Amino acid sequence: MSVLQGYVMRNVVNAYGLAGFGIAALFWLLELLERLESGVDGVWAVAYVAIESLLSVPEAVIDLLPVIAVLSTAIAMGRLQTLSELNIMRVSGVSIWRLAGLALVPGMAIAMLGLAVLQWGLPNLYQQPERIVGASLGESGLWHPEHGLWLRQDNQFLNVADLELGRFPVDIDIYRFAADGEMVEHISARRGLVQADGEWLLSDVITTQYQPTFERVESTSVLWSSFLSERQLGLLLNPPASLSLTDLWQYVAGLKSRNQPHAEFELVLWQRLGLPLACVAMILAAMATAAVPLKSRVIGVRIVGALVLGLSFQLLTELGAYLGLLLSWPAVPVALGPPAALILLSIWLVAKAR
Repeated sequence: MSVLQGYVMRNVVNAYGLAGFGIAALFWLLELLERLESGVDGVWAVAYVAIESLLSVPEAVIDLLPVIAVLSTAIAMGRLQTLSELNIMRVSGVSIWRLAGLALVPGMAIAMLGLAVLQWGLPNLYQQPERIVGASLGESGLWHPEHGLWLRQDNQFLNVADLELGRFPVDIDIYRFAADGEMVEHISARRGLVQADGEWLLSDVITTQYQPTFERVESTSVLWSSFLSERQLGLLLNPPASLSLTDLWQYVAGLKSRNQPHAEFELVLWQRLGLPLACVAMILAAMATAAVPLKSRVIGVRIVGALVLGLSFQLLTELGAYLGLLLSWPAVPVALGPPAALILLSIWLVAKAR
C-alpha cells in the first residue's frame, strides 16, 4: 500500500469512527430518555435502563450504515479539500475514481461487519429467555435452560421446549387439571404456529383425555386458543430483526412453502442483504459531490449536504418499502432498486464532473 493510499484510507476510517460514534451516542441518549419517561426509582434502576438502552443501539446503527457511509466519506473528502490536499492529489494525476476506490475499501469492510453483526450478534440480543417470559412473577412465567418455557393460567399449564428460528414453538405440552388436582387433558404437539389472532395452529398433535373417560386421539393439526397475555405473545413473536440472515432466509422459504404471508420478512431480508450495495451507493454519491469543486472551502457545506442526502435517501427507501408492502410489489426490486439507481446516477455525475 502506497503512502497516499494509506493516508486517504486513514482519513476515511477516522471519519467512520467519528460519525458512527456520534450517531450511536445520539440513539442511545434518545432511547434512554424514552425509557426514563416511564419512571425509574433509584440509581441502580437508572444504570440498568442505561445498559438496556445500549443493547438497542447496534440495530439502529446498522440500519443507518448508508447514512454513516455518506457522512463519513463527505467528512474525509471535505477535510482533504479544506487542506487543499484533494486538489493537489487531482493535479498530481490521482483520478476521482481512484479516490472513490480507496473510500470504498473501509466502507465495504464496515458493511460486511454490519452483516456479520446481523448474522451472529443481534439474534443473541433478541433471543434471550428473559425477553420471552419477562421478569415478573405476576405473569406466572418460568424459563429453565433444560425444560424450556413454562406458563400458567388457572388450571392450564403450557410448556414450550424451544423456539425454532425464534418464532416457531416446538415440542409443546399443554396440561389441563380439574379443581381437585386431577389431570383432565394433555395435548402434545411437535410444532406450533402462532397466528395473528393469537390462536396456535398445532401440528402432529396427540390429545389424551383422562376424564370423564380415557381417550387418545392423534391429529394432523389442531387449533388451540392460547391463554398468553398480549405482552407475552408479543415477546414470543420476535420481530424480523431477531432472526439471523440464514434463519430469516429459511423462515421466508418456509412461509412461501406454506402459502402464508411473507412480504414483510422477505423485504427485511433483501434490505439487509443489500446493505453493502446501499453503502456503495452512498459512498459514490459523496464522491460525486467531492468531484465538484466549491468556491468555499468550508467543510460544513459538504457535511450538511451529505447528511441531507443520506437522510433523504433513507426516508425515500422506507417510503418505497411501505408502498411495496401496500401494493404487493416484488421484494427484490423494492429493496435493491433505489441503491442501484443511485449508484448509476453517482457514476454518471462523477464521470461528468471529473
